[in-house]
Amino acid sequence: MKLDEREFESVSQQITAAQNDYLIAYLRVAGALELFQGLDPKQTEIDVAKVREQLLTKILLSGLKARILAGCLTEVGKKWSRLEADRNAERFDAIVDPEEQTTMTSGLVGVVIGFFPYAGSLSTSSPKSSNPSDADQATKNAAPEISASSLS
Repeated sequence: MKLDEREFESVSQQITAAQNDYLIAYLRVAGALELFQGLDPKQTEIDVAKVREQLLTKILLSGLKARILAGCLTEVGKKWSRLEADRNAERFDAIVDPEEQTTMTSGLVGVVIGFFPYAGSLSTSSPKSSNPSDADQATKNAAPEISASSLS
């Protein structure tokens, strides 16, 4: 994704703990994590368009679009850091080009959902549970610190 005359790549499965924490924190504050909670991968009638729309709306209403995008994106050739993410978020918020604004908004949901390729595997057990079931345990595709028990 090209923004602010710079090229960015989206989050990969090789995400650092710091980047993971940054992104999860802002998604939680935005109220976006609750949308992934309780999704059942066996359910074939999930209205993906509706989930995407709700995710985008929650993020936009929270005012955290630039922070979440900065958590998902790393400038090509650089290592992700909180300091760089905060700087990028400020720059993203200051973008005035309508095409880049559209790019940010349309790309936002894709990169967030890309961060959760296993969103449907998040548990249906209680998010307050201190003893998640085996189904709640992280898979090799999921970051171990992200489970339905950590979403509350």
